[in-house]
Amino acid sequence: MAQNKKQHQAFKPGTQLIVAIILSILTYWLFAQSFLNIAPHVQKDYNIDMTVVNIAVSLTSLFTGIFIVVAGGLADKLGRVKMTRVGIILSIVGSISVIISSIPALLIIGRVLQGLSAACLMPATIAIINQFYHDEERQKALSFWSFGSYGGTGIASFFAGLVATFFGWKWIFVLSIILSFVALYLFRGVPESKEPGAKNMKFDVVGIAIFLIMMLSINVVTTQGTRLGWLNPITLTLDAIFVISVFVFYFYERQKHQPFIDFSVFSNKTYIGTVSANFLLNTVIGSLALFNIYAQAGLGFSGLKAGFVTITYLIGSLSMIRIGERYLQRKGPRFPMLAGPISIAVGILLISTVFLPDVVYIIVSVIGFLFIGLGLGFFATPVLDTALTSVPAEKVGVASGIIKMSSTLGAAFGIAILTTVYSSLAPNHTPEFSAGIAFVVGAAVMLSAFVASFVTIPKGKMEKQ
Repeated sequence: MAQNKKQHQAFKPGTQLIVAIILSILTYWLFAQSFLNIAPHVQKDYNIDMTVVNIAVSLTSLFTGIFIVVAGGLADKLGRVKMTRVGIILSIVGSISVIISSIPALLIIGRVLQGLSAACLMPATIAIINQFYHDEERQKALSFWSFGSYGGTGIASFFAGLVATFFGWKWIFVLSIILSFVALYLFRGVPESKEPGAKNMKFDVVGIAIFLIMMLSINVVTTQGTRLGWLNPITLTLDAIFVISVFVFYFYERQKHQPFIDFSVFSNKTYIGTVSANFLLNTVIGSLALFNIYAQAGLGFSGLKAGFVTITYLIGSLSMIRIGERYLQRKGPRFPMLAGPISIAVGILLISTVFLPDVVYIIVSVIGFLFIGLGLGFFATPVLDTALTSVPAEKVGVASGIIKMSSTLGAAFGIAILTTVYSSLAPNHTPEFSAGIAFVVGAAVMLSAFVASFVTIPKGKMEKQ
């Protein structure tokens, strides 16, 4: 222990560590998220049904969401640097699985591994920043982390389209592998960081297993219901498994001393509303995925052209992050958490105007993605701060894990729901009609996020519990 303390004191974090962290989180936010754009290319190369591709697209976010809390605990117990290296290696193996063959099973395995990689990397890298940077330097480092995540997601569609158009979509993951090895190299010499109090932490393996069954069953129903048939015995069985597992999970977790999800944090109405609004708002990723599918399959756009249209998403989100932070400090979280969903809903409705002439539609969609980015950026900091402020200090770790989980699960189900609506309508309707209806569904979900915030978020500044 004394040796570790001396190593920490001697270690001077600098640009190398920041670059290593940014490269590691980009393996998910930029490279893994590039699947939002390349789904049509993957479908063609693998020669598989679009519903299978929908699963591949959503699985990464789903597994990230399920395991992020577990991975955060493991990072505290086993070491944040060690867990970061594990996350990078999982990303490498996942990328290799995606590109080495045209076997759908390897595609699915690769996407699962990419999700597990993100689950390891996100809490571990934030904890490393918290350990080695202090005061203003810590805020600066966290800003780089946020810009890497938001910026990576914002540019993922354009980047994927660029690479897929000129080099082939598999080169996205070749580049991911190369930069992952660079990140591993840059992490050399970084002393290990652990949480002393986590040594005796026990993991709720049974609770995790039940939660996994619950999430996978509803995800398969959502993505495969159209292909299998909504009244098919398999679909109905999965529905029953989901309902039963919800009740089993709730009652099992309530009696656990160290549960996977501590339901006591949900005793606060504001926290419930914050998690709900955050989950619903992050379904917007489904609209981004759907646009890329429709633009390429319905309008005949190249991946690059589709990516160009979405670039305003990046501009809007990055420009509003600090504004949302400053508004929060001055007047509280309520307005940003109401305005964010409304702005995104307006953006999605603009993108839903598929009946317009192509040139006009492109212009309107560019404006739509700007509204989406502005809403996301304005919402981002207030929702996180509200989640952490509305719970007691001893529950902050649990609360932050759950709020991160809600983000990634929201993205997973947004992708699954909107692409499924599109895929289910496409065989009997025009691409324009199918996409238009799916986008309207996405906008309706944003209004649900608005309602969740309106009902639960108090006016004025919030005081720490």
